[in-house]
Formats: sequence, structure tokens, C-alpha cells
Amino acid sequence: MNRFRQRLLNADARISRVFAEEVPAVLSVGAELRPVTVIFETPDVPVDVPGGGQIQDRSPAFSAMTADIVGLEKHHGVEINGTAYRVTHIGADEEGRTRVTLAYGAPGKVQPDINKWS
Repeated sequence: MNRFRQRLLNADARISRVFAEEVPAVLSVGAELRPVTVIFETPDVPVDVPGGGQIQDRSPAFSAMTADIVGLEKHHGVEINGTAYRVTHIGADEEGRTRVTLAYGAPGKVQPDINKWS
């Protein structure tokens, strides 16, 4: 392993210790329930639409070490801080760390009706 890659892995380890959730996420990979250290985010990113209006993107996501999420696929379940999510997209391996986009709710479960607006 070259010096750059080793230093990048060391930096990733420090970043994970500082920004990771206190309780590991639990990935449902087949029959396996795998605890994994993740950096979780729930962004609030408005996107302007030409001609007026905005789209609010609130898709939760996490990043984790790529080696820790081997076997994870779209539609698999993830539990983070007691909340169920399902995988909607797995990004490319970025030098040993991968970003995974989620949707609310366990796989195969119908989302509850929206009965109030914020």
C-alpha cells in the first residue's frame, strides 16, 4: 500500500470516530444483521426549479467503509438510531468509503399516510 492510501485510511478512521453515530447502524444483508459504523446525514437541500418553485430533497444517507458494506444491495434494510430505512442507491467506492442513499421505511412496508404538513 502506498503512503497516500495509508494516510487516507488513517484520516478516514479519525473522521469516523469524530462524526459517526454513537450506536452502529444495523444492515440487513440477507439473513445477516451486521452492525456497521456510519456517518449519517439527513440533508435539507432545496432545489430551485426554473420558472419558479422548489423541490425539497430530504433523502437520508450514510457513508461507511466500503469493506463494511460488502453484500449490501438496493432494497435491503438499514436501521439507524432505531429508525427503519431501505437502500435506494449505493454509490461508487471512493477510495475505501461509499455513500448509500436511503428512503424511510423498512423494505416491503407501506409508508404511513401523511396527515399533517410542517
